[in-house]
Amino acid sequence: TSGWQNHSSVAAAGEWPSMASLQKNGQHECGGTLVSREYVLSNAACFSESPNVSQWTVVLGRLKQNGSNSFESSFNVSNITMSNLTGSNIALVQLSTSPTLSNYIQPICLDNGRTFPVGSSCWAAGWSSGRGGGEAASLPDSDTIFLELSSEITFYVPQLQSRSFCRTGSEYGSDGLSPSAPQGDLGGPLMCQQDGSWFQAAVVLTLNSSTSQTRANTNVFVKLSKFNDFLTRILGVFLTPEPSANATVPTASSRHPEAHFLFLFFHLLILLLCLQLFS
Repeated sequence: TSGWQNHSSVAAAGEWPSMASLQKNGQHECGGTLVSREYVLSNAACFSESPNVSQWTVVLGRLKQNGSNSFESSFNVSNITMSNLTGSNIALVQLSTSPTLSNYIQPICLDNGRTFPVGSSCWAAGWSSGRGGGEAASLPDSDTIFLELSSEITFYVPQLQSRSFCRTGSEYGSDGLSPSAPQGDLGGPLMCQQDGSWFQAAVVLTLNSSTSQTRANTNVFVKLSKFNDFLTRILGVFLTPEPSANATVPTASSRHPEAHFLFLFFHLLILLLCLQLFS
């Protein structure tokens, strides 16, 4: 449709440090995002009703699903908690140990009720999993521009109304990567930039068989605002953006350099007088 503009590229190491690869028995199964020091957010459809945590590991800092990944770390899972709402649901995967944060592993802020107006620039990222074909060699990403969000909600998924929305991507390339969120990579994020910080606005949904047949290359996302109560109950608080490193608070000396100079001058003068008196 004319509702989206897509620009595909392959991500560089550290470009999306919140991305997580959820592995079942050592194989990539779903995407996810690190949303706190101990929790990864994904799609509940990735798990059975009573998932066996011993089968799951979470890899953070990964760029490629094959080959060497010098910046990645793997974590066991201690608990998987799923929301229990009508329709689509999400899961919070608790890591057994907290990761050491770096340029390649960082949590992302959640939208916490923010609105992203028409024209906002957002990105979808993920790897293709076994559910959707061959594994992607590396992490692709795609720029998404909101144009006609409300009309797409009504047209594609009227039963979900304002809780979800869709985007369409072009055909797969010869390398098997989709310029939109890769098919089969459930749990991957839609991330939007606002006020200089990145927020996760939505998560990739499961496509049912009828939708997959009629809109084979359509990605459906569910808004995280639907799950605010669940997220608050498990996470406690949402992460907030750190102040910009360029925004420094001026000190008294930087505001009034002449006063700082006079202060030092008089102190040196008094010191010299004292030395003269006691010499």
